[in-house]
Amino acid sequence: MNDSPMNGSTRGVLLAVVLAMAPVSSVLAQVAAEPAPRSFYADRRASSPGDALTVIITEFSTVQATAQTSVNKGESANASVLQPDTVRQSVGVDFDSRFAGGGQIERSGKLIAKLAVTITGVDARGNLLVKGEQDIEVNNERQRISLEGFVRPEDIAPDNTIPSWRVGAARIEFTGKGLLARKQSPGILTRLLGWIWE
Repeated sequence: MNDSPMNGSTRGVLLAVVLAMAPVSSVLAQVAAEPAPRSFYADRRASSPGDALTVIITEFSTVQATAQTSVNKGESANASVLQPDTVRQSVGVDFDSRFAGGGQIERSGKLIAKLAVTITGVDARGNLLVKGEQDIEVNNERQRISLEGFVRPEDIAPDNTIPSWRVGAARIEFTGKGLLARKQSPGILTRLLGWIWE
């Protein structure tokens, strides 16, 4: 059987099918490029850069140091002096030195807060690098909490929280600015005398 050339009607139908398929393929490509919607039952824990999680900060620190120093030292020297009338006279000298000193340092601190942090990256071991800060201002008193470190994905709870003692290489800063913070710092004269006597 010899192949007959395609007639005009067949070509028109084929062209119509191709044109109809073009929009469908573009829509399918666009849908494939978009991220799939997250299922209601899917794990919603933070795992990618840009995701947020909550760090529950519960830090307690206590420092206590005691030092005692005691030094005793004694020396004595005796000499004889010959007088003109050939009478010997004894002369004695005693030296005594004593020093006693001591010091004690005791300091404790407590910080309890909740801080939302953002995942900034993922290291070679799969740990999540996190960073976040929070500013609070009440009655002209400004307080700032910042945290930086890394967490393991398996340590994040299902409610997207993690305790601060599970944050590796954690750097937690709590600073204040205002009248109360100024009253807690030593004055200029006190700092100057402390610098001289160090």
